[in-house]
Amino acid sequence: MTEQFSPVSKELPLVSVVIPTYNRPEYLKRAIRSVLDQTYSNIEIIVVDDSSDLNLAPLKETFPDITFMKNEQNRGACYSRNRGLQEAKGTYINFLDDDDELFPEKIELQVQKFEESENRDLGMVTCHLIDERSGKPVEIRNKVRGNIYRKMLRRYAVSGTETMLFKKEPVSKAGGFDDALPANHEYDLMIRISESYDVDYVDSVLTKKNRSVNQININFDKKITGARMLYAKHKNRFRKQSLFFLITISLKYRLLHLRFLIGKLFGERVYRSLLRE
Repeated sequence: MTEQFSPVSKELPLVSVVIPTYNRPEYLKRAIRSVLDQTYSNIEIIVVDDSSDLNLAPLKETFPDITFMKNEQNRGACYSRNRGLQEAKGTYINFLDDDDELFPEKIELQVQKFEESENRDLGMVTCHLIDERSGKPVEIRNKVRGNIYRKMLRRYAVSGTETMLFKKEPVSKAGGFDDALPANHEYDLMIRISESYDVDYVDSVLTKKNRSVNQININFDKKITGARMLYAKHKNRFRKQSLFFLITISLKYRLLHLRFLIGKLFGERVYRSLLRE
C-alpha cells in the first residue's frame, strides 16, 4: 500500500525531519510513521541511507513522497545527518534516529514555543522523553531554559537528539555534527550551539528512545574514545571558565572513563547500576 505524504500548509513554517538509517528497515518504518502521525502538517522527511546492505526499495514504494538519499559508502550517522541537513529546506530541523519515535504533538508544540517566543536568540526547543534502551522505561526530563552554555560544559544537560527541534540556521552555523567523534555527538553539538543561542523546552514527554541492536550507548570502546576526544576538543572552553572549572571537569571525565571501563569489563548491567547510584 502506497502512503502519500507531503507538506500541505504554506502558512506554517516548514520543518525538516532527517532520519539516518543503516540496515534497519523495520525500525525505520516505525520512525517514519511516528513523523507521519504528527499533528503538525508542514513537514518534509529526509531519509539518509548509510549504504545499507538490505533492500529499502519497498519502503521507497510505500512512502513515495519522502526524500531518500543513499551514501556511496558507510560513513556513520553524523555524516548522514549532515548530508540531510544540507538537503533540508525547513526553517526548523529535527534529527530522528531510525530506532527512536516522536509522539504525535511533538513538532506542533515545539514550533508553537518557537513562534510565541520573543527571544531572538532562541535556537533550540527540547522536551522530555521515555528512554527504554536499558529494557525498562525511564522518564528523562529536559527542563532547561535560557543560556545553558556553562551548564552544558559542566554536564550533559539535554538528553536525546530526537527531543531537540532546532532552528536550522544555528545548526548550519555550528557546522553540524562532528563525524570524527565516535560518541557524544549531540552533546558536542549542544555545547557549540549553546555558546551562541538560548534554549527552551516543552513540559511534556514527546519522544521515546527504544532499545535496539548496535546501540552506541553500550559500545564502551566508542564511549571511552569519544569522551577522551570530547574533553580534548573543548578543553579550552573549560579553561576559559576558570582553572577550578577545568580541574573539576577533568576529574569528572576521569570518573566517566572509569565507569565506561567498568562497563566494558563487567557488562551493561553493572554499568547501569553505577549510573543509578
